[in-house]
Amino acid sequence: MIPTLLLTRPEGRNDPFAGMVRAQWHGPLDVLASPLLEISFVAATPPKADALIFTSVNGVAAAGHLGLTGHPAWCVGDRTAEVARDAGFAAETAQGDAKALVAHIIAAQPTGRLAHIRGIHARGDVARTLNAAGLICEDVVAYDQLVGELTPEAKAVLAGQAPVVAPLFSPRTATILTRQGPFEAPLHIAVMSDAVRDAIEPLAVAELVVAESPDAASMAKAVLGVLSGLGRPA
Repeated sequence: MIPTLLLTRPEGRNDPFAGMVRAQWHGPLDVLASPLLEISFVAATPPKADALIFTSVNGVAAAGHLGLTGHPAWCVGDRTAEVARDAGFAAETAQGDAKALVAHIIAAQPTGRLAHIRGIHARGDVARTLNAAGLICEDVVAYDQLVGELTPEAKAVLAGQAPVVAPLFSPRTATILTRQGPFEAPLHIAVMSDAVRDAIEPLAVAELVVAESPDAASMAKAVLGVLSGLGRPA
């Protein structure tokens, strides 16, 4: 049976990841997008900051919505930094998660005012940790992550018999998917971190793999490992 790669990130985030997987996987594979989060900008006052902090590409989009551009930007990972540069920011990547980003900024000891552009639902207490370390950081809530339902196509696949491979990048997405289960299909999950793994644990799955590093390249590698395993004889 042909496996389905089920992608649940917000609109605009699934095609690049699908492209990473397809570039390295040459076996049969169906790809289905069913976003479980919808990004919605909220009213926010543009900060008077010397540099910005982005813990996701959604923060970059929100900064643009606030009319911010050209600032130095501290970014959680390579993909976020790439998107920030394309949007006109002078971006630097921490190549990790929020904890690594905070450590990177504290080690650099930047002068001036920082602003963390984030969503309503966020992890890591970035601004509070930086302020406690003696830096000046404003917390700017600029978007919401609205809960979405699985599409009818996704529900049908999850009710079938063919294996479903689902990469999950955040604990919140994992929680949303778990609450919409249980599912009949053999579910093979690749998660970005231990925190995502903990959020998905109430859901019965056939396989659960944690990526080596909290970045898209490692997630693609984890998905490819799962697909390779599905192609081997039992």
